Amino acid sequence: MQKIGTASKRTVNALIIIDVQNCFINGELALSNSPAKQKGEDVIPVINNLLKTVPFDVVVYTHDWHPPDHISFFKNLKHRQGYVKHGSKLPNGPFDKVHYIGPVVETEQVLWPNHCIQNTSDAALHRDLIVTKNNSIHVYKGTHRDIDSYSAFRDNNRVTETKLNIELKQRNVTNIYVSGLATDYCVAFTALDAKDYGYRTYLVEDACRGVDSVSIKNQLDSMKRHGIDIIQSSQVLKMINTGTTKQLNFCMAVFCCLLVLLLDKHTYI
Repeated sequence: MQKIGTASKRTVNALIIIDVQNCFINGELALSNSPAKQKGEDVIPVINNLLKTVPFDVVVYTHDWHPPDHISFFKNLKHRQGYVKHGSKLPNGPFDKVHYIGPVVETEQVLWPNHCIQNTSDAALHRDLIVTKNNSIHVYKGTHRDIDSYSAFRDNNRVTETKLNIELKQRNVTNIYVSGLATDYCVAFTALDAKDYGYRTYLVEDACRGVDSVSIKNQLDSMKRHGIDIIQSSQVLKMINTGTTKQLNFCMAVFCCLLVLLLDKHTYI
C-alpha cells in the first residue's frame, strides 16, 4: 500500500467548495444585494449534484471565519485610524478601500460590512448544502484579526498559509475543481493559488456566483491566462472518468509488457 504523501501517478481529484455560508446567501453580504444581483443559493443544487454523482477523492469546505475586530470590517476603521497611510483617501463606507500601513503588513484593504463572525449562525454553512464526512477537509480562513484572506491556501499578503496545501499533498491530490462564492473574490483567489501550487485546476463556472459583473469577467479572463480551465458541472464526471480510464489503460499496458517479458524469459530458459 502506498504511504500518504509519497509520489503517485494516479490522478486524485478534489472538489473545493468555497464559503457556501449563510452570510453570502441571506446575511449581511448576500450576493443578491451586490451589483451583479446573483443569488448565492443557486450554487447549492449544482454542488450537491456534483457531490452525489462524481466520485471525488477529497472534498474541501472553506469557511470565512473572522474575529469581531477583523481588519476587513468597515465598523473597525475607527479603531485603526492610526494605521491609515498619511495622505491617503479615507473610505466613505463599506466596499471602499483603505490603505493600511500596519499593524502586521502594509495593505490596500477592501472594507466590508461585518460578516462571517466566528461561531455565529451567519458564518455557518448553509443548511441545504450536503456536507460529507468521508475524506473531507474543513479550512477556516480570515482568522487573524490583522490580515485578510480570500484564498483557501493563504492570506492576501502571503504572510501565512492555511493547512490546505499540506492536507492535499498528504492525500496526493493532483486535480482541483473549484466551486462556491464568490467568483471574483475567494473563488478566484483560491483557483489562482491552486494553480500556483502546481495543481491542475478547473473552475466549475455554473457552480459559482459572484459580486460584480465586470470583476467576474476580469477574474475569469485572469484565470484563463494562468492556465485554469473554465468548465461546466455537466463536464466534470466525464473528465474524471476519462482520466480514470486512461490510468487503467496505462496500468494494463504496463502489465502486458511485464507479462510478455516474463513469458519470453520462460521460453528462453
